[in-house]
Formats: sequence, structure tokens, C-alpha cells
Amino acid sequence: MVRPVTTLTNSSASASEHCACPYCAADDGAFWAAERGFTTVKCKACGFLYLTPRPNSAEREKATQLGVHGAADDMDISERYLPTKVKSYADTLRAAFPDVWNSGRAITWLDIGAGYGEFVEAVKNLAAAGSTVRGLEPMVVKAKAAQARGLDIIPEFIGPTTPKTQFASLINVFSHINDFDAFLEDIVSVLEPRGEVFIETGDMGGVQKREEFPGELGSPDHVAFASEQHMRGFLERHGFQVVSVQKASIDGYGYAVKNAVKKLLGRNVRLALPHASPYRTMRVRARKVK
Repeated sequence: MVRPVTTLTNSSASASEHCACPYCAADDGAFWAAERGFTTVKCKACGFLYLTPRPNSAEREKATQLGVHGAADDMDISERYLPTKVKSYADTLRAAFPDVWNSGRAITWLDIGAGYGEFVEAVKNLAAAGSTVRGLEPMVVKAKAAQARGLDIIPEFIGPTTPKTQFASLINVFSHINDFDAFLEDIVSVLEPRGEVFIETGDMGGVQKREEFPGELGSPDHVAFASEQHMRGFLERHGFQVVSVQKASIDGYGYAVKNAVKKLLGRNVRLALPHASPYRTMRVRARKVK
């Protein structure tokens, strides 16, 4: 399938840009939600949800490196290291890659958008001796914090100098990317033949109305929201075969309590009973056909 081209109408001096659907390139989005003064629309042609106008590429890169958005100066995306994530990621990895860990073979793995390195740490704990496990994290404060804990996290974006790898992962990165087709091409270029990609992101397939989404959309940091159908489409048109898809609910009792606290602080969240939302976390393992 030919990669669709996103139509931009902004000038280079502007911090934002109008865009057509990042999945199918149709420019016919209908209003779906508003948050922080930004609008999320739903493509009438394919159902993909996306932000328009959105931060342009220069603004996106600056925000990723600094951890804040100039378009929403109360939004800090720098976060912090959470040891509990390591165990959670290890459980996810055991379920998705039992064949890899049971083989006993050394592997190479690259986590893209590695943050403070919790996922890299989980892979290292499971991988066989002699494996090379690295991460890419353009936000320097995060990369340095991970390096201080002994992790091989490089403060860079993916590019021509990125080392080849058997496995690559994107953990909660998809929704931040303006042009996922171009990003997948970068991943294809660093994967070895028959290499694999592992993607964790939200599945909006069952969510019809904004009221069904549990929590904040995260605008303008989050610019795209996929369903399983869209994710499969993205991967297949770049030469991947989906190996497995796992899904899980996120709106448990702990999530409900956090939302209640956010509501008290004036955040744009909707209170609901636990496990009431059709929204799911989606974990996709896919392999290059060639």
C-alpha cells in the first residue's frame, strides 16, 4: 500500500499546523472533543482520532527534548522514574515474548522513547546473558537519570546512526507522533531482517464518545489515537505481519481514585465507575516479513 501524505497548511514560523487524517489522508474530520483549547476530530472516512491544529514538527521536537509544551505551559511531560513500572513491564514482556526468553539466545533490543529506562530495565532482567539492550531518549534529563542507574540510554532521536537491532519497542509513544508512517520507516531501517517491533498504546476501537474515554486526552502532547484496525493497517503497509495482540482494561479502582484527585485539582477528567470504559491498552507484537 502506498503511504498516504499528510497535508499541512501552516507556515514554518507558526507553532501549530492543520493536518489531514494521519492514517488515510482524508481532510474531513468531525469534532470529537476539546481539551486545553485544542480540538480532537474523528476522520469521517476511517474513524481515526487526531488533533488538528497540532504542534508542528519543530514545536514537537522542542517539547520532546525539554519535557514541556509551549502550547500548553501548564503541561509538564518530564515525569519521573517509577520502579513499579519495571515489574509491570516484565509481566507484559513474559506474556508477549515467551519464545524469546525461553530460547536462551542473546538478543539485541532497542527501546525508542525510553524515558527513565523502566522498560529497558525489564528487558535486561529477562534477556539472556550476552544480550545488548539499549534505549533512545531525546529528553536529556531522562537519559542522564537512566545512565546514572547503569542503563545504556542514548539521548538522541532515531536516525541514520542508530544501531541495527533484532527487536524495537515503542511504549506509549504512538500518540505523541505526528507522522507515524514516517516513524515506522525509520524503525524498518534499523531492524534486522525478520526483526520485530513491540508497540504499547491505547485502543480506541470501542470508544464512540468522549464520555467513554477514562481520563484526560493529554492534548496537545497526544495528537493521535488508534484502534487495533488502524495499528494493523499502519504495520501491514510497512511490511510487518502482526504476531499477537493483547489488551487490558486500565480504569480499575486505583485509576478511579487518581481521577477523583485530579478532578478536585480542577483537571479535565470524567468520573466513572471502575472498569466501565471500553477503552483498552493494546500491546502489539509484529515481525518484518522480509
